[in-house]
Amino acid sequence: MIRLFSMFLFLLVCVPGALAQTAVSMGNEPGFLVAAPTNVSQDLQLQAATGYVGEADFTNGLGSVSVFHNSLSADYSIFHLSYELSTFNWVNKSQLASRFNSGSEIVPWTSLHDITVQARLLNNKFADDWRYWVNGEVDASFEESAPGAVGVGFDGGVAYDFWDGWMLGITAKTVAVSALNSDLFGDVEFGLAVAVSQKTLRKTLEAIGLVEAAKPGSESLGLNFAFSTQDKTYRLAADNPIYGGGYLGLVRSKIGVYLDYLPNEHLTLSIGPEYHYNRKYKLYNKAGSYKSSHNLDNALGGFARILWRF
Repeated sequence: MIRLFSMFLFLLVCVPGALAQTAVSMGNEPGFLVAAPTNVSQDLQLQAATGYVGEADFTNGLGSVSVFHNSLSADYSIFHLSYELSTFNWVNKSQLASRFNSGSEIVPWTSLHDITVQARLLNNKFADDWRYWVNGEVDASFEESAPGAVGVGFDGGVAYDFWDGWMLGITAKTVAVSALNSDLFGDVEFGLAVAVSQKTLRKTLEAIGLVEAAKPGSESLGLNFAFSTQDKTYRLAADNPIYGGGYLGLVRSKIGVYLDYLPNEHLTLSIGPEYHYNRKYKLYNKAGSYKSSHNLDNALGGFARILWRF
């Protein structure tokens, strides 16, 4: 863990400031929470976030699990850097041995790590109401030892202002892991979101009579509705009790509603409930050959973040 945070801080310090001149400012527009922030900032932005996925059983029994997600990220100029730690709490470990064909009580994995570096390649507007962005990305995902499953790819999206500041965004991401086997590709993600800025939200609430005009503090609120799907690959530890040195594919879909609060121009607080469904753990051996799949029941969860702008 110490080495991971040292790497994170080293990359932050070494980002070349000269590239800030290439940034394209998109203004104070809402983010979508299904991808890296779409704003390119010439100032440093730091974000801390936490999330929880409630306990869920495997669909045919034999064990259950809950998950905590904690992340740190930074944006400067065209660069985005993030680290995420996912911690798993397994229940009924004796039943897990039967599920994963192990002769004794096991913990399949306790934590998973993600390190991602992105660079903004495109970030533009067209026809007044549209904007689009494309990022190049390198990431490392692993259970115990970096770099684990290293992937290279792209993510991006298109957003449309469909009604006076209400924006509809579609995002997509594909990252290819080093080719080992046709069974194992890498990461695929899709997102759909509706976002509204604090000023537009206040005007909408005024129009339908829920708040009075220019109510103090009402411009400090923003709202996001988001849907996303993800299929992400991790490298398992060499001594993993299921497939040592193998690979894990995490599949999930989620729907979330998030409220943003902006007490001042430098700080954003966000919180909201989430619903996770279509969940699956896919296992591969060290050669990348598919071995088994384990479905999970749906679960409720939540998300919170703090964003600082310097």
